[in-house]
Amino acid sequence: MMNSCSRRFTRCSIFLLSCILASFAHGQGAKQSPSAPRVAGVDPDHEKERDAWFYRGRIVPGKNSAELRRRAHRTKMEMRMHRAQSTAKPAAAGAPASLSGSWAPLGPVPLASDASGTGVQDYHQVSGRATAVAIDPADATGNTVYIGGAQGGVWKSATGANPTATSITWAPITDDQATLSIGSIAIQPGNSDPTQSVILAGTGEADDSSDSYYGLGILVSSNAGNSWTLMSSAN
Repeated sequence: MMNSCSRRFTRCSIFLLSCILASFAHGQGAKQSPSAPRVAGVDPDHEKERDAWFYRGRIVPGKNSAELRRRAHRTKMEMRMHRAQSTAKPAAAGAPASLSGSWAPLGPVPLASDASGTGVQDYHQVSGRATAVAIDPADATGNTVYIGGAQGGVWKSATGANPTATSITWAPITDDQATLSIGSIAIQPGNSDPTQSVILAGTGEADDSSDSYYGLGILVSSNAGNSWTLMSSAN
């Protein structure tokens, strides 16, 4: 007859062996209980709501949002031209005097990234998303560089190879275009004159963030960014 200690030891051994076998079977891919199936019509991640929020204010049903923005830009330029013409004429008797003064540009300049003010997340000076970079192969010095911003247009530097960052200067070259949303830049190879480089700038940012915008086509320049033509049929 087993005493009580032997019986308890035997039961504990059997229990431990059962646990080990069960664990082994689980690790070898034993059939497991399936997770609860998705219920039709239920969106636990709110994907539809998030998608609707993203497009709210960016689209008009049945119309091209980028084209609407292009029209708004064209209207703005027409209003600016009319205003310039009206101010060039002598003011009518009794008309209020126009305001005078001067403006100083505030940017573009780098931004301080420490939003907390305590240094918790301080990346020092930062800028917006640079979505494209292209070095002109026609410039053997490597100084001619083009970059594209998410909503900042195309910028050009003639001092891009300078080892001192503060000595590199940039100039915006697409500010008069209908869209400043840039997703890609390509430079046609085979050219040896950087002043005659053919630049292709794909408009529209593909990062799919909450502030990404569609484009209007491809901007083409045959004179290193001095002037541009929009290929709106290039989708």
